[in-house]
Amino acid sequence: MPPDLHLETLPETGAFSGAMKKLVIINGHPDPRSQRFCAGLAQAYQQGAEEAGWRVTRVELGALPLTSIADLAENRCSADIQAILAGIECASRLALIYPLWFDRPPQALLAVLGHYARLQWSPAGGRKAHVVITMDMPGFAYRPMMRGGQRPLMLDIPGIIAEEPVLIGCASSIAAASRQEWLSAMRDFGGRSHLGMLSPPSRIGELAAAVDRTVSHWWAGL
Repeated sequence: MPPDLHLETLPETGAFSGAMKKLVIINGHPDPRSQRFCAGLAQAYQQGAEEAGWRVTRVELGALPLTSIADLAENRCSADIQAILAGIECASRLALIYPLWFDRPPQALLAVLGHYARLQWSPAGGRKAHVVITMDMPGFAYRPMMRGGQRPLMLDIPGIIAEEPVLIGCASSIAAASRQEWLSAMRDFGGRSHLGMLSPPSRIGELAAAVDRTVSHWWAGL
């Protein structure tokens, strides 16, 4: 463990203490406002996890000072990012929620987790994380990339192995009822005991397919 994080100085209360299962949820949206869909998804994920007995830390990367992100390029790590990295290291589970940003994860998310990877904390092959991605394009336009042999750019995060990635297409234009379904699905994901032990909620696939069909029919009529 790199000594500069001084994990032994973290208090034995709060998100990183005790024997309770620990989950870190990172909202990678550059805009931390609660009105953003990513913020709502992260909050729902947290609610489901806490109801299931998890101790949850939610990180809003968009609320970090820009100087903290810029310093990482010079291999300098501010106290707030040190705390985030320490939380990731102590967590039993990690969830990443972010919008597709020019076909890639947002830069702040890449910078923070890239620094984590450079510290060589990630296990061999990378740290597993549940990944939820929102996008303005229909999800069906991107799902074929998930079945290819190479990791698509949208999942290309240093030191991270995306587990059970969820794509939410047309995030800025889907109906209110569909948004509520996605929030309910996130609560289900948050409440699971471990990724991979249970099948994803069946309505995840059904909901994604329904949204894709609606948008594809709309596109066909243009």
